[in-house]
Amino acid sequence: MRRIVNTAYISKIEGTPTGVWCTQFSVDDIMKLDIAALYALAMENKGKTIAPVKSPKAQRNFVEFLCDQHDIRHTVSNSIDYMVNRLTEATSSIKPMLSISSEYIKPPRECIIKLIELSIERGHSSHEDNKVIAFELINAGWSDKDISFVFKSIYNEPAGNWGWYTNDPNKAGSKIDAIRAKGINRYSSDKLHELKVCNDKHCGCS
Repeated sequence: MRRIVNTAYISKIEGTPTGVWCTQFSVDDIMKLDIAALYALAMENKGKTIAPVKSPKAQRNFVEFLCDQHDIRHTVSNSIDYMVNRLTEATSSIKPMLSISSEYIKPPRECIIKLIELSIERGHSSHEDNKVIAFELINAGWSDKDISFVFKSIYNEPAGNWGWYTNDPNKAGSKIDAIRAKGINRYSSDKLHELKVCNDKHCGCS
């Protein structure tokens, strides 16, 4: 109980309150007051509660620290979601399927599915089309294995060094890893029309 704010400290010997309360202090309190003053405040029991300060920088520093502890390589361009997933992979026997927060998952749009089908039929796709497909499937929560299967189905040949898939069906290509690491959103509807990936004004790809 002694670590819960505004609860009394109990003597381990006598089992009775000591007159000192578990008290929160601000950074200013710690920097300006001496031990005697802090102790006096802890005896007053004013019931003060200090709201936590949420710091994105502190969150990132903590996640990067954990990555260092588990020998996980990371760069400044890596998103927090990416690093957390890598930590989960390193500390759990269950590998996550996603690299983005679940509230942002969106199913693949019809025009992208058609692009995939057309690319498989032709047996090739452009670098830009590959980016469109990769961004779409990653944001739809597809696993590395399923994305690799799509690109392998398009090219139907050994992976080589292109980076969209590998010869190991369970391992993502380097470009897929890079996209996941950066947490890039899928292409906008306007961009899809600009690239002529979608030519249907009523597609609903927005």
